[in-house]
Amino acid sequence: MKISDSKITQNLRRLMREIHEPASLFSGMTIQQSLAPENIIIFKRTDTTLLKPEGVSVNFHHRFELVSVLDTAAPARIDRTTYDLHPGECALIFPNQFHHFMDVSKSHLDWLFITFELKNHDAIRSLQNSPRVLDPTCLELLNNIVQEFVHPKNAAHDTLEISYALSRVLLHLLDCPPLPTDRRDIHSSDDVRDVILESINKYVRANLGRAVTIADIAGELGYSVSHLRAVFRDRLGVSLGKYMRESRLSEAAQLLQSSGLNVSDIGERCGFESLYAFSRAFRKAYGIPPRTYRQLVQEGGPLPVSGKKS
Repeated sequence: MKISDSKITQNLRRLMREIHEPASLFSGMTIQQSLAPENIIIFKRTDTTLLKPEGVSVNFHHRFELVSVLDTAAPARIDRTTYDLHPGECALIFPNQFHHFMDVSKSHLDWLFITFELKNHDAIRSLQNSPRVLDPTCLELLNNIVQEFVHPKNAAHDTLEISYALSRVLLHLLDCPPLPTDRRDIHSSDDVRDVILESINKYVRANLGRAVTIADIAGELGYSVSHLRAVFRDRLGVSLGKYMRESRLSEAAQLLQSSGLNVSDIGERCGFESLYAFSRAFRKAYGIPPRTYRQLVQEGGPLPVSGKKS
C-alpha cells in the first residue's frame, strides 16, 4: 500500500488543511511557554534526622518542591497551615513558601523529594496549598521518573523524559482528590511555637534591607531573646542569627532571577553594606558570584542551590 493511501496519511492531510499561515516564520512556540520542569533534583529521605535543616535554603527557597509520602505519616507545615500527610499523598510547595517537617514521630520513613524550577506555572497554580491523594496513574508516573533516574536506559539520564513525566504528574495532580478536610489545618501542641516561628520569618523577610537584631525581633513579638533563640533552633535546627543572614541571600537570589535591578542595588536592598560584602557572601553560599548567577538565569542554565537539599 502506498503511503499516500494509508488512513493516517489521509487524516494528516485533512488536518493540514486546518493549519493557518503563521504570523512569523522565525518566532514560534517555545518550551518556556509549556509546563516544562528543569534543573530537576531527585532525592529521598528515609531517616528523620535528615529532615533537620541546616539553613534557610531548606525552608525558604526559589524552587518548587514535590514531596511524596510513601511510608510514615507526618505533619507538613507550609506557610501557616499544617497538613497531616499519610502514605500515598503528596504536597507541592511553591517557590518562597516557608515550610518544614519537624514532627515525624518514627525514626524511619520513605519520602520522595523532587525539586525543580518552572518558568510558567499558571496551569498548576491551584495546587498551591492543596496537597493531593496520589492515584495509580500518578504513582506509575513517579515510578517511571525514579526508574529512569536510578536505572537510565542509556549511559546518561534522559532529562527530557524525566521532565516530560514530571510535567504529566503535575497536570494529573489537578484531577487527584485533595487531602480530606479533617487533615487540613490540623492543630497540635506545637502550634504556638510554629506561630512564633512564622512570625519571626515574616518579620525577618519584611526587614531584609536593614540590620535587624534578635533583640529587635524579640521586642516586636513580645518574647525574650532566649525564648526566641530556643524555639527557632528547636524547630529548625539552625540558629536565628544564621537564618537571618541566609534569608538575605535567599532574597537576593530571587531578585537576581526575577528583577531588573542591578547587582549593587540588590545587595543594598538585602542589607549588605557594600557590593564586595554582597559578592563575597553570595559566592560563599552559592559557589558563584551574583553576576554569574544572573547570567545563568538569562541563559537558561541550571542554578546552584545554597545549602543542603531539604
